[in-house]
Amino acid sequence: MHLPRLLPLRHQTALSFLTAVSIVVLAGCNQPLETKPLPHPVFDQATLTQLRASHATNINEILAQNQMLNTSMEDRIGRSPYTPVTYLDFTRCWNDPHCHYSITETGIPIQAFPANPIVYDWWLNRFAAPEQAAVCGVRLLDENASHYELASFQNLHELESTTNFTLTHYQQCGSCSTLQDLAVYGSLDLTIMAKTCSKRLGLSNKKQCMQDIGFTEACAESWAYNADKTTQSCLIQCVQEYGLIPLLTGTESSDNTNNGELNQCLQCDEMMAGPGFQYAAGRTRRNSGIESEIERPDEQVYEVEHDYF
Repeated sequence: MHLPRLLPLRHQTALSFLTAVSIVVLAGCNQPLETKPLPHPVFDQATLTQLRASHATNINEILAQNQMLNTSMEDRIGRSPYTPVTYLDFTRCWNDPHCHYSITETGIPIQAFPANPIVYDWWLNRFAAPEQAAVCGVRLLDENASHYELASFQNLHELESTTNFTLTHYQQCGSCSTLQDLAVYGSLDLTIMAKTCSKRLGLSNKKQCMQDIGFTEACAESWAYNADKTTQSCLIQCVQEYGLIPLLTGTESSDNTNNGELNQCLQCDEMMAGPGFQYAAGRTRRNSGIESEIERPDEQVYEVEHDYF
């Protein structure tokens, strides 16, 4: 009779460890999506119902204007804002905070701004001050406010000079500029829920999870692209900050450091994924006048009155 050969003890221990890690990873990837409302929602229930029921008629046109409309893959509306990256010479890279951060803090040995040239050009030339910044506006198309169009304007004065348009956020319109997406931003704790979706394996699963939150398809894609970019660029920083097990199981510590600044995981996401997401999505909580669950300086939150109906 032949007895089965047993692995050496050290190999058994290593195998047990890898098995345990695999179980934790799979558990994190399959963590259920639980609805987490904001402690203080921005909108009452009647307004939320109206926002969710409304429909933007020209979102593909907005994506095309931003050169973000995808024409090569049937299962995606928008393009990734992160590819191809924008290669810079050494001097420009060293003087650009995002490129400098990439090569000094992430260890990625590429002199590049972490987004495509379209985003890089916008990032360099955008205005941030409310009186100068580009804005996105909404114009209702019917009496019951079920359909509307979006439009980008060079500044608030231009929007206010155009008949029937209402400011919905600062900076140009993008994939998340719809009122349906605004309802999500103003009612749910995205810091928790988006983290759950970001752990899904593959872009399609991340996108579907984001849609399950309530985002429109185009906006869900922008969030999924953002999550992929953060994982690719910031995994080491996030594991160092939170630890592997808390990161995978959703039990991470506070989002901010003791002095109110972003921790190293969130700072990496801000630097490596932030510009691409802001360009593609258009709407963020801060430029829509909604305070993030992550502590931010007051001057980073614009004032916006969401009075559409």
